[in-house]
Amino acid sequence: MHRVVFVEPETPGNIGALARTMANFGLKELVLVNPCEIDEKAKARAVGALPILENAQIMAFNKAIHGFDAVIGTTARVYSDYNTTRAFVTPRELSKQFKKTKGNYCFVLGRESSGLKNNELRKCDISVHIPCSPGYRALNITHAAAILFYELFSEKENKSRTSTQRQKQDMLTLFEKLALSVDMRNPKNAVKQFNSVISRAFVSGSEAQGISGVLSRAYDRMEKRNV
Repeated sequence: MHRVVFVEPETPGNIGALARTMANFGLKELVLVNPCEIDEKAKARAVGALPILENAQIMAFNKAIHGFDAVIGTTARVYSDYNTTRAFVTPRELSKQFKKTKGNYCFVLGRESSGLKNNELRKCDISVHIPCSPGYRALNITHAAAILFYELFSEKENKSRTSTQRQKQDMLTLFEKLALSVDMRNPKNAVKQFNSVISRAFVSGSEAQGISGVLSRAYDRMEKRNV
């Protein structure tokens, strides 16, 4: 089950329109973080997606994104590839990996006026940016959602199971131990880069086991050499 999180929506109509967009692509679970009042305008914009709107839950941000195989945040701002905690992909780039795997994903959309804050984006595994005209990069929240959902859910393919949060953490732990054992200049930065690559690649469960196996053996050999 996928979840859509709308952080601090400012306009009731956009909440209803987002519910309608979700229904267009088979998404059912909507969570709102500190929302504005959900009034008749929201219901009018939801049209045939009233059940999504009526069943929407209100949660704190950390609770809303907890427990998913990957948390995917959206941003209108562009960042350098050197900023490893904020590297982004386009919806089309994301779809190439997304359509090969299956898992429980959380899609996070920010405020209409300012989007997601830096600390919120840092808690996402992947940041998605929709390229627009340099003169005006900001899309309406529901337009952005429609583009993202279209790229991800417009086709059905055979999918392998994505790696779990536990498997990802095991890979990161092993990589960090290996990075420290070879006296890297900045092992923490290397771990951030490795995490960014793993998140964007949508590594499957079997791939995660294979990577962890290689990292574990490499670390064991380094330890033996250091004895």
